[in-house]
Amino acid sequence: MSQARNPNNPPLRRLNWKEEYLTRHPESYSRLDYHLKAPPGCSLVDGFLNCWVGDLEPPWRHEALRMFLERTGEKRSFPEALRTFPSDKRCLAIVDDRSDPLAEVKYTCLDISPVRRWESQEYNRFPPKGLKARVYGADAEMLYNRLREKREGIAERRIIYLVDLTPLMALALISNVAYLHLPQMRSYLSKHVGFNTYMGISQRRGFVLEFHLPHYVLRRDKRQLQDARGLRKHRYFRPPSEDEQNCIYEAQLSLIVLGEDDFFWTAYFCEDSYFTGGNPVHRYLEDQTDGPTGALRPCNRPIWDPRYYFLAVLSTRMEQVTMEWTALVQFMENYLDPHSEINPENLSKFLEDDPALKRTKEYTWVLCILRRLRNSLAKLISTWKAFDLNHSVYFDLDAEGNLQDHFREHFSFIRESTAELGALHMILEHRIETLEKMSSLLVNASALAESITATIQGDHIRLLTYITILYLPMTLVTGAFSMNQVTADVAWWKYWVALVCLTGLTVGVALGLQVFVPRWKKDSF
Repeated sequence: MSQARNPNNPPLRRLNWKEEYLTRHPESYSRLDYHLKAPPGCSLVDGFLNCWVGDLEPPWRHEALRMFLERTGEKRSFPEALRTFPSDKRCLAIVDDRSDPLAEVKYTCLDISPVRRWESQEYNRFPPKGLKARVYGADAEMLYNRLREKREGIAERRIIYLVDLTPLMALALISNVAYLHLPQMRSYLSKHVGFNTYMGISQRRGFVLEFHLPHYVLRRDKRQLQDARGLRKHRYFRPPSEDEQNCIYEAQLSLIVLGEDDFFWTAYFCEDSYFTGGNPVHRYLEDQTDGPTGALRPCNRPIWDPRYYFLAVLSTRMEQVTMEWTALVQFMENYLDPHSEINPENLSKFLEDDPALKRTKEYTWVLCILRRLRNSLAKLISTWKAFDLNHSVYFDLDAEGNLQDHFREHFSFIRESTAELGALHMILEHRIETLEKMSSLLVNASALAESITATIQGDHIRLLTYITILYLPMTLVTGAFSMNQVTADVAWWKYWVALVCLTGLTVGVALGLQVFVPRWKKDSF
């Protein structure tokens, strides 16, 4: 990491956005229409997971994705799966297809620039709507049919927004993925299903800009808000009880931007919103707003540059994640504040009020949840810092220009969100440290209380032992004199003499064992 921070490190300084992406390459667009087909004797899922697999790739790397996709059955095509798998008619996707007007501009045109006019305020405020613009909602079947159509000249800028990705919807996507982008799409879906954290940029086969933001949201504990797919989990902040309480739900935001150049690219955005109890697709379609940016940008004002769009979505979603984390940590603070002070003076009263140690068990539960939240938040912060350190060079932040101003603005927003997340992480660390001390204090106090109770019980047993010593000779003598072999004319004074002698002998033996046995053990060592 120290080498990465060195400004004189040549490898990092040479990284930049390739100049070839700044011009159109229409000769390579047609190959993006070659879609995945199942190999002979294999299912579509096997073909997707096993194609373009390197020798060094572990065999179980995408097992979670395989299990997710195979819920539709081992079919060779999407139509075959659609005939046997219950079709989900819900509108869970929005597709925004349009082409940049520059696609029709030739260098021979009169006084029309073949490049985007980023320095023009008019172009930035009111960018062109694009050619053949079409925005529509789709279920899995409709999405599959539309993605089969040819793209060149029709949908050279394509945004696909997906809510609560289902196995059938994912199968529709992989059925239409280009062979060129198959490894990247496989890795993207695997990270989204696996609830992984990632941010990165690659320029191996075209360009790939990708981020995954797993986080936790606080909502009411309602059965209808749980994930029907079984993909995301929900956890309680404290042990479940009959009283209604809040619940912590897993949520994932994932974006990947794939392209050949700055004029022909595709963005896939997957969002978990099952915990909201509603479907945002209909609202976005009605308002004609862009789904990945959270309706902050209208569809008729599209962002044409892929890097600009990537940063716009990332900054918006990082702000959303920060607000969710803030609400969650604030709720945790309000819950723990009344129980944050336990000192030796009120410890005994605390234990007396909680003889079943329910509060101790509750603190242990909360501590486990806080550790999970702390680790997830730390991973997100470190992932962004690594991205900011190693991948910011792709955005030419030191260059002059209106486009670079947009880049710097969004980087500033993301850094502010990361700073807030860092403060929340410090709060979690402090709470965990406090709870660990309280838990240790309670465990030691509980052990001490149990030891005191055991000592008191030992004293009671000792008293019972003394009483037994007194009554044992009487029981023995009474039993002996009541035997059939003893005649009835035995004098009573003999009974009392035997009782006194035997009692004295028993007491003497007991005292002798108590005094001489420990002394004998001490001398033997």
